[in-house]
Amino acid sequence: MNLRRLSQHCLAFAALTLMLGGCTAVAVRPEGDLPKPLIVPTPAKVGVVITNEAGNYVHKESRASVNYEAQLGPSHKHIIEEIFRAEFTDAKFFDTVDAARLEPGLLAIFEPRIEQFSFANSRETGGVYTAVTIRYQILIYAPNGELVETLTLTGYGSGPAPKIGNGEEELGIAAYAAMRDAAAKFLTQFTSLDVAKPLLVSQALVARAPPAPGSPEAAAAVAEMTIEAVPINDSPVAATAQAPSPPPASAPPSKEPGSSPPPSQMTAPYPATSL
Repeated sequence: MNLRRLSQHCLAFAALTLMLGGCTAVAVRPEGDLPKPLIVPTPAKVGVVITNEAGNYVHKESRASVNYEAQLGPSHKHIIEEIFRAEFTDAKFFDTVDAARLEPGLLAIFEPRIEQFSFANSRETGGVYTAVTIRYQILIYAPNGELVETLTLTGYGSGPAPKIGNGEEELGIAAYAAMRDAAAKFLTQFTSLDVAKPLLVSQALVARAPPAPGSPEAAAAVAEMTIEAVPINDSPVAATAQAPSPPPASAPPSKEPGSSPPPSQMTAPYPATSL
């Protein structure tokens, strides 16, 4: 065998090795539109901040030699726009809180963030279904940019088990169902929170001094701002036949010096995957 043919065989073997040893890629792209919500809009002009990071959010991880890439940013931006246009009579959108502060007439500023993304593929559920959990945090500011409240909102979604292919379409269905679930909870429960009361009468939010840790006021604030919290279940999906829940995470840092108010929980009985 001459040197040229030996080189060709070596290149072909190297290419085959890379193909066999490399990771399969699964791109998860949730897509869809919310049904028109049957709610009465809150009579308030609010700012909504969708940062470049949130609008281009991508979650990446590898499992069993498979690379998963959940491209959540575009759908996150789209669904946030739908939610806040439905929830308020006037919603303006900005890239930063500083930009929103310059808009006259705002009564509040909202900054929704994707805090955690987790999923279970059909192999992990025993071939029964796919499941996705998305946890959001919504930072709520006074018109001057001072933090008033932090809401925690979790959406759960499921999709069919793939009959063929790598399951990216089915995980996309589950991811969008989780987004819809979170949207439904916000649209139906936000007006019952104390932080919404000024907005319901067209008054601006005002930042308040946080109560001292361990004080009766702090305990009362947590109790008042909690909506049916669901305990975290860290058991494997295949054993529990339920969609996964992410581990608890700390709240994002406040944009202003000092302590922020305790986070609110906005959750619903598990699972809830449709409006």
